Amino acid sequence: MFLKKRTMKIRNKIVVTFTALVSFVLLLSFSLIYYLSTRYIENDFYDRVREKATLTAWRYFEKDEMSDILYKKVIDKDIMLLPDASEIVLDAENKKQVRDSLLRMLPDNAVQDLLSGKNIRFRNSDKQSIGLYYPDNQGKFIVLITAVNKIGIQEQKKLLELLVLIFSGCIIFIFLLGKIYATNVLYPISNILRNIKRIRATNLSLRLKENSRNDELSELTRTFNQMLDRLEHAFTLQKNFIHNSSHELKNPLTAILGESEIALSKPRTSDEYIATIEKVKSEAERLDLLTQNLLSLAQTESDPSGIKREEIRMDEFVWEIKEHFDRTNYHGRIEIHYPELPETSDRITISGIPFLLNIAIVNIIDNACKFSDPHRVNVTLGSGIRGIHLQIADSGIGIPEHERNSLFQPFFRASNAMRYKGSGIGLSLVHRIIALHNGTISITSAIGKGTTVDLEFPVA
Repeated sequence: MFLKKRTMKIRNKIVVTFTALVSFVLLLSFSLIYYLSTRYIENDFYDRVREKATLTAWRYFEKDEMSDILYKKVIDKDIMLLPDASEIVLDAENKKQVRDSLLRMLPDNAVQDLLSGKNIRFRNSDKQSIGLYYPDNQGKFIVLITAVNKIGIQEQKKLLELLVLIFSGCIIFIFLLGKIYATNVLYPISNILRNIKRIRATNLSLRLKENSRNDELSELTRTFNQMLDRLEHAFTLQKNFIHNSSHELKNPLTAILGESEIALSKPRTSDEYIATIEKVKSEAERLDLLTQNLLSLAQTESDPSGIKREEIRMDEFVWEIKEHFDRTNYHGRIEIHYPELPETSDRITISGIPFLLNIAIVNIIDNACKFSDPHRVNVTLGSGIRGIHLQIADSGIGIPEHERNSLFQPFFRASNAMRYKGSGIGLSLVHRIIALHNGTISITSAIGKGTTVDLEFPVA
């Protein structure tokens, strides 16, 4: 049994991330508050212990220098201040004995500081202590006061409990606030997803509603609508392509089957069989040409990045195409002109796919020969605005002006070309091949005067 992998939704990720970040900031803030409060309580208590040590020293050593009233005030204040504190008074004159006594309570460096006349403070567990070096006319003394800050410890405990309680409440509040925030932020995306789920191959005309805001979601909506435009256009082209190609393939097949059935319906003479075979051959050639054009058209629609490109020297390439036509029924009808060839060969060389480029130029010249029979076809190669300019001009039947914008659509044929054999794929195929070579194609024509096709290619 395979366990289904569970993934966290973006909404939940936003809530968890938002809660974690804010909780982390609160934790740092509360920790800092607790630390500073603890330091304040500790320092405040040390001040009180230091005051207690001073009063204790006065109580022991300043009686003879104070009035009875002032001395009584010192005693009363000493008794009231930290009544639970423990006190130790040592005579510093006997340094060895004092040192031995202090080492039982303090580390060596603290004892050294205290004996050298410095006041020290230290802590042992919950006990806070002050060591006071007190020189007097009676001698030198050390006063040690130790007390436990019971009230401060209780305050710290209550502060910690309060901070934990507030932190827990804040986490719950932040989590709920994060859910509301994530829902509001992702609502437009959820709306987009609901609308996307409604779109099928049967209703590609549907579009997402775009808003006037110039943010990422608006850009996403526009991009998706543009993708739908391309998909709808591609589906329409595919549907038309399948319909038209099926129709075009059906015609020669129907003719072949019809001729075959007629020939087999009864015995016939040799001449009749030869005539039938000639018709079948003609339709088979038409079918073969149509199939080749369909395959080439499909190849140009697929990803051409894997097809190896080569450097093509256009003057030699065009001449080879002329030699090809000279071996056909169009022998002698094609004239090549090189009026403005560059001085160096690299200026007449392009980067391309030879067999595809051959299909394109052969298609154009074949159309020129077919629709201008028996006139000559002029092929001119020279320098152009973009690099290399190739022009094929004929003196044929021309193309009606209102039909020129449809010339590059698959299976389109001009109204005055129906009496000529053809499938309507040629120029569509040519247009795509020229585009693959980063070239441009333009057609000018006049009824009864001929057609001129201009191609321009960037140099390699």
